[in-house]
Amino acid sequence: MSLKREMLVDAGITDKAVLDSIMDAYGAGIESAKSQAKSELQAENDTLKQQLEQQNQAIKDLQEKEGASEESKQQLSDLQAQFDQYKTDSEAKLAQVTKTNAVALALKDVGAYNSEDLMKFIDLDKIELGEDGKPILDETINVLKESSPYLFQQEDAAQPNITVTGNPPADTDSGSDPFQAVIDSYK
Repeated sequence: MSLKREMLVDAGITDKAVLDSIMDAYGAGIESAKSQAKSELQAENDTLKQQLEQQNQAIKDLQEKEGASEESKQQLSDLQAQFDQYKTDSEAKLAQVTKTNAVALALKDVGAYNSEDLMKFIDLDKIELGEDGKPILDETINVLKESSPYLFQQEDAAQPNITVTGNPPADTDSGSDPFQAVIDSYK
């Protein structure tokens, strides 16, 4: 859920300096979460690259010794198959982690009470990422809002403020003026 200035004003915070400091702290928290997710992805990417380099070096070593025997050729083909499988698995895992993080960040702004709980209801295999890297969640979120509205905050309908303006009508039922009664009591 995103924090909005109007929410803070509705909660009773009217001091502009306090509002600005809360909004700055919220923005810093969001940026911190984004940078943390980015650094986690970068660390995993670096680890996968290092493992890839190790596998490539092992393949090169075996290729240099290829002429030694038929057994070495078999080991080389087995290692190449393992490498190809590992590379495919690693790319799939990295794509899954990227998609999961993108969906988690996108769920922050859909008005959910708890985006971690909402994440359990989403099938990540059915979610596609757009060209900009953001997940396409509109249809999924709409289905969840219809089937499980308790997961989302309800948008408040504007309540009309009905007030009567002008002077109140004269009280014609009572025949006596209350001010005159007080004045008469002092006579």
